[in-house]
Amino acid sequence: MVLSRRSFLLRSGATAAGLIGCQSWRERLHAKAISGGKIGASIDSISIPLRDWSGFTVFGESAVVLAPRTEAEVVEIVRQCRQHNRQCRVVGRRTSWNTKWYGDGDTLMLSTVHLDALSFDQEAGTVTCGPGVLLETIHREAWARGFTLSNAPAPPWVSIGGAVSTGSHGSLMGGSLSSRLTSCRLVTGQGRVVEMNADHPHLDAARISLGMLGVMTQLTLKLDPAFRLKLVQQPIATDQWRQALLDSGPMSFIHASTTDPTSTLFKVVPEASVPPLSDEVLTGEDAQGQFWMTGPAHLVVMNFQPPSPTIAGSEWAVPVDLFANVMDAFQSLDLSLPSMVWLKKVMGESALLASGNDPSKVYVECGAYYDVEGRQSPRKIVEMVRKIETLMLAYGGRPHLSKLISMTPAEMQLVYPALTTFQQVRRQLDPQNIFYTQRLAKLFG
Repeated sequence: MVLSRRSFLLRSGATAAGLIGCQSWRERLHAKAISGGKIGASIDSISIPLRDWSGFTVFGESAVVLAPRTEAEVVEIVRQCRQHNRQCRVVGRRTSWNTKWYGDGDTLMLSTVHLDALSFDQEAGTVTCGPGVLLETIHREAWARGFTLSNAPAPPWVSIGGAVSTGSHGSLMGGSLSSRLTSCRLVTGQGRVVEMNADHPHLDAARISLGMLGVMTQLTLKLDPAFRLKLVQQPIATDQWRQALLDSGPMSFIHASTTDPTSTLFKVVPEASVPPLSDEVLTGEDAQGQFWMTGPAHLVVMNFQPPSPTIAGSEWAVPVDLFANVMDAFQSLDLSLPSMVWLKKVMGESALLASGNDPSKVYVECGAYYDVEGRQSPRKIVEMVRKIETLMLAYGGRPHLSKLISMTPAEMQLVYPALTTFQQVRRQLDPQNIFYTQRLAKLFG
């Protein structure tokens, strides 16, 4: 099937984020709205929906949360939380299907939306920004200066702070976006500001930390010289997934069938071009009727827009040498899977909580998703997640921490041996557990 440009942008962007939808449902939960009370009375506040981006998890209608504009205001909030013995949960764009972004009971929620400073260092090839800056803003401004933020996830409407702290992957060969982090500033649970550069002993803990170490108020990330990509959509034999994934260039990904002998490869390669680079996006068909698309990297594989209905599910990274066993299980076992899953290749990285923990190894990032629609029971997708977890744990898989997870702390410790080190760092930076909520403790122990 040949896709229109609009359909392709939806699908190709979905592949970059590991997204696929086939079934509909919604889970609705209720909880009281959270505000700062006496804490941060002089600091701006905003109203946010108490739901994730897809409507998978809903805690109520809305809540008024604090929205500091400066690092000093963040420090003030944290120190007052310590004084009043209250926990604090940092929230971005809520682009996560699990419930870890939410703060229960008396937990104060803090939005990063106004922490949106942005600057570029042309000589160093870096961008320095606040956690609330959206990826689409960075993409646009970086391209105008001759740079590309590689490794970025597909949705351009997420915040840089959330994408980094959850280890979000794009569809360009490399580690997660967090592997691009070269330095950051962090307000710890003690209300102190810690600056971490590339040599800081805790930077690999901070890279993927889900807000457990504190509030990241500034991030500096390495950029690449701007480049254009060409993507061609073509059919492949499903059992040739490994060859197609590894031999089709550094950026390709697969819409893999769990039931059919034929799947779809999205072959992505750099487009030969000479500066100044055009930002024009072109589409067409080749002589074999295969859809192709060329354009700036961020408009080809980092331009996913929310589909209707939206989607939810889980995503795992498995060493490529073990993934053949996973594919066999996908086609032979009852795992409640959709008819298609997304496969992309990524490199391991040094972050303590990275889904791929060996920087010298290639991993297959695999996503399985269903539509979120109406008021149907979430049982089908919950069953799928649990079944996939059992399978993935048997083959060295690790979950994407912003997707759905039902693992126990013991299972997390098993697949994340560095979790012990991470917890030591967390207790050092946040001895009073200001940022370590019950929802986080239920997963990480």
